[in-house]
Amino acid sequence: MGVYRIISVLVLGLCFAGPSFSDDKADPFDLSSISKKAEELGVPTTSEVEEMEKRATELFNSKDCDAAIPALDEYAKKSNWLANLVAAGLRPYYNASYDDRKDFPYRKVSPLTKYEDMANEFKQKRNIAMVMLGECYAAIGDDKKAISYLRRALDLISLDNEEWWERARLGLYKIIKVG
Repeated sequence: MGVYRIISVLVLGLCFAGPSFSDDKADPFDLSSISKKAEELGVPTTSEVEEMEKRATELFNSKDCDAAIPALDEYAKKSNWLANLVAAGLRPYYNASYDDRKDFPYRKVSPLTKYEDMANEFKQKRNIAMVMLGECYAAIGDDKKAISYLRRALDLISLDNEEWWERARLGLYKIIKVG
């Protein structure tokens, strides 16, 4: 009887759920969230973000957290925004079905990998800046902001970024007195 109940629930769920037309519900002319981000963060370029990285890192390395915090915050946000804009150029490929992607010619996909790598690189830079922000907030005694940044960075850092994963983890553990 249990199997029949499960099948009935699945069939009813399919009947009431109907096809998903999420794209039809969204207004294609509602640019408000994108416009808001562009208004807030501007139109970043790789050279601008790399210059911001250099400046923010210099301030962080000099242990001038009062100056480093706003520089790191702006750099992290612009790096993230740039990564999202670069990734948006790849969205039609990733939104395609598995079969369509599989059938898409490799000669057309191959040149796109450098953009995926670029987007991932700027996301990694954002993650490192977030750990730096957490460390700066800890250094100035703002543990609440420190754990917010360190905790969020731990959600984002990839497994292969061991140095910054360890820094974020140990920084968080030090604040919460674990270990």
